[in-house]
Amino acid sequence: MALAVVAAACGGDGDPAEVSSGIETVDAGDASRARADLALSADDDSAGQTASTVAPTTVTTYAAITEETLPPNPDERVMITPTGVLVGVTGRTDDGVVVETPCGGLTLIDFGQPVGDIQIVLDPGHGGDEQGATDVPELTEAALNLALARQTRDVLEARSITAILTRDGDYRIPITQRAALADLMAPEAFISIHHNTPASRPSPTPGTEVFVQNNSEVSKRLGGLLYEEVFAALDTFDVNWTARDDAGVLVVLNEDGEDAYGIARYPTTPSALVELAYLGNPAEAELLATPEYVTTAAVALADGIERFLTSEDPGSGFIDTPRTFTPLTSSGGSTGCVDPRLQ
Repeated sequence: MALAVVAAACGGDGDPAEVSSGIETVDAGDASRARADLALSADDDSAGQTASTVAPTTVTTYAAITEETLPPNPDERVMITPTGVLVGVTGRTDDGVVVETPCGGLTLIDFGQPVGDIQIVLDPGHGGDEQGATDVPELTEAALNLALARQTRDVLEARSITAILTRDGDYRIPITQRAALADLMAPEAFISIHHNTPASRPSPTPGTEVFVQNNSEVSKRLGGLLYEEVFAALDTFDVNWTARDDAGVLVVLNEDGEDAYGIARYPTTPSALVELAYLGNPAEAELLATPEYVTTAAVALADGIERFLTSEDPGSGFIDTPRTFTPLTSSGGSTGCVDPRLQ
């Protein structure tokens, strides 16, 4: 029963770590439903698309006319489409706005809500046909990540910290696109929210991990503050936790000595990937499916973010020795990516 609570909060189904449009017209009445505050609520269903539904479409590519388009207005580098999808703007034509779709194609939309100054970009990991950890059929990782990202955004905005989600529905965005969107908005930080699997060894304390960018002191500090707040908040729950021996704030490198995870490797924005807990551990999964967990974790993430923005606190939980890991799967790529309906 608890498992259904978070799924409902995501509008139905929702979006791991990397183990980690056809164009339709929208009249003015439909257009007015686009959120001016840059994000859809969990109950929004503008243009007939819910967080659990993606209308498979074929994106029309306008590469042949891109040389004739006007460059994007500096204040319109990123927009929210009428269906609530975050897109980058590449230019304008007489017919509308040329945007880059979540899957990386180019298409035209009639209009969009320009994104203003953003301090924090929250990235709910996975989505669409990449659901992440699916150890609990009633609650996919993608859904949990989205529910937590939405609530974290709401907490931040209540504190006058501007925040936006890379996705506010259940659709896939390749990691390169997530990073590009973040960099276009030039925020103070880019935080990717995930839940881990498979379960690790039993632990008396949470196995929270935060992956940060190699050779970035800003990313390291961001990760340390997020870790402090999340670990302390989760440790108040009486749960049979699991954790790796080197759990904490760490760099993960591939066999070439680069950041193994794209969320750390691609963006120039200071970033951190947070694996809050193990969805693959049944004892933790039972907790993760509750509204109490989502609320607690959202406040903890917001607390860490606020300290990052307003203090000089260094954070803690740092692991000196990098972990070595080369992802073997294509999770997070663009192959087979299906764009959501944009308008």
